[in-house]
This record gives sequence, structure tokens and C-alpha cells, in this order.
Amino acid sequence: MKNKHLKALIIVIFIIYIASYYVANSGYYEYHKQMETVIINEKIKEFESDIKEGNNIDTKKYLEPTKDYTNIISNTFYNISNNGTNLARKIIKFLFKKVSYLIEDD
Repeated sequence: MKNKHLKALIIVIFIIYIASYYVANSGYYEYHKQMETVIINEKIKEFESDIKEGNNIDTKKYLEPTKDYTNIISNTFYNISNNGTNLARKIIKFLFKKVSYLIEDD
């Protein structure tokens, strides 16, 4: 009975680790931020050229509102993923610490 619970716990921890690893390394967030940086740099160049040419400057032209696609579901799963990753790290550190005590030669 204890072995079944232990195996189930290890499988759940492993699944949480794989899911959090995938979410962290999928690159979507970094790609999104990189595209924002490109757009901001283009707007800065446009602003600087308008200043050099003496054109009228309207902040609405340079500061476009960005859409926020996050919702309660995506935020919830993101928090679950972060908490799962932190829990997996703590468990792995604990396990390796216990194994290192067994392996150490005194």
C-alpha cells in the first residue's frame, strides 16, 4: 500500500516537473517581449526623426496600447507551474542531500 502511494507521488512530481520545464522553456514569453522591444525601438527612431524634422509630436502616435491576453486561467496555471517547479526543486534538493549523506565516507 505504501509503495503504491510512493510511486504515485513520484509520478505526480515528475509530471509536474516536466510540465513546468516545458512551460519555462517554451520561449513564448521571451518571444513576446522581444517583439515588444523591436516595436519600441522602431517607435523611438520614428520619434527621434520627427524631432529632427520639426514635426508636431503627438504622444498617441508613439504610445500604442498593448493588448493583455492574460486571464484568470492562464494566471492560475502559471502560478501552479511556478509552485510546482519550486516544490520539485525542494524535493530534489532534499533527496540529493539525503543520498549524499549515505554516500559520504567519514
